[in-house]
Amino acid sequence: MPGRPLAGERYHLFGIAGRGMAPLALAARHLGAEVTGCDRRGQEETDAALAAAGLPYDRVHSADHVADDVAFVATSVAPSDEPEVVAAQRAGGVLHRTDLLARVLEARPGVGVTGSHGKGTVTALAAAAMEAAGLDPLAVIGVTVPDVGGMVRLGAGPTVAEVDDSDLSLARVVSDVAVVTNLDDDHPHLSSSLAEAVEGVGEFVSRARRLVVLGPSPRRERLAAYAEADVWRYREDFSAHTVSTDAEGTRLVLTAPDGSRVPALVRLLGPQTAANASLAFAVAIASGADPEAAAEGLATVRTIRRRLEPMGARDGIRVFDDFGAKHPACVRGGIQTLRRHFPEARIIAAFEAYGPYLARWGRRYARALSLADQVVVAPAMFSADYAAGARFDERWTDACTVPPVLVTSREEAAAAAMSLAGPGDVVVSFAQLGTGRETALMALGEAVT
Repeated sequence: MPGRPLAGERYHLFGIAGRGMAPLALAARHLGAEVTGCDRRGQEETDAALAAAGLPYDRVHSADHVADDVAFVATSVAPSDEPEVVAAQRAGGVLHRTDLLARVLEARPGVGVTGSHGKGTVTALAAAAMEAAGLDPLAVIGVTVPDVGGMVRLGAGPTVAEVDDSDLSLARVVSDVAVVTNLDDDHPHLSSSLAEAVEGVGEFVSRARRLVVLGPSPRRERLAAYAEADVWRYREDFSAHTVSTDAEGTRLVLTAPDGSRVPALVRLLGPQTAANASLAFAVAIASGADPEAAAEGLATVRTIRRRLEPMGARDGIRVFDDFGAKHPACVRGGIQTLRRHFPEARIIAAFEAYGPYLARWGRRYARALSLADQVVVAPAMFSADYAAGARFDERWTDACTVPPVLVTSREEAAAAAMSLAGPGDVVVSFAQLGTGRETALMALGEAVT
């Protein structure tokens, strides 16, 4: 049963400065656990969050961190031959990050949000809706949401947490409410198949104690078959109707499971705004929120880092940064979203792919990029195909109906994109990694160190 506090429990997080680990470390400590950690690399945002919370960590890995009374936590990408990990395995085993997340969700009534796309957005919007309704949620998001407090919101109320689906470890998570935004073939660099993904997410669904909330997906009914709790389906039990879209955001009418309707404004730009807002609204209602207050709370989230994030404007040209290169559907949805909100603008897409994704989905990326007016291609990170510089591979050149401008660096990508744009146009940087943000900043004329 939920409600077992973490007081007295001790955890050491290997890789504590990772984007998945840092908010979890802060949440566990907020719930009463004693938390330490180590990370050689660190990251600017996570380092700042940990430091602000007074949670320092070691910059070296050492077997000395392993202790009998401390649970050792790592992710699935932790090197198995790292001496510290080896020592932990010998001393009693290594907990997966998901095990600690499951423990956090066990401490209070909790909502777990997973899916191939949009889980961070839904978690952030749900947290904002719950906050506006006075529920004071504990939110474990992962992506940075300034209006909610960053990657984590440390409240005294129910928990809402993003649950990663990539390595299928989510099957061990038990939540009161399980949310699946959608399910897609989303991780080509991993060995698991789509059928295995359905089974893993289905196990997560089967463990929901009270309610399962399902977004739009061609695999929705396959997931619903796993549920032992009640199921709410988007567009059947709750829904959203889009009234209008403009530069300010999207105006919706949300319909609750009881049939009541309330207006809402969502300021975030995104390819699935109606579905994401509706899912967050349903989560808040399932958690006990007043519908009108929850709907009003959706408007309080103005930006999410790297989710069609407005970076600023230069010479009348709006510049955005987006994580969209993670999947061709996200590139397509991002361009279509910008078209809806800025119908008079030309869209210039600066694209930096991630090698393993490009090898599998190159032609799909090309077709998605063809929705833009102009395309600039920068070298892909960690890609053998692109190690020698920017090359628009012949395997998918013929699928792109907009001839791409090839460049050899992010600096050139930023300059080329801005040279192709004029006042009133939009430049968007699509990249799998955080380097896309550098391109957007350089487009604005800012120095990047």
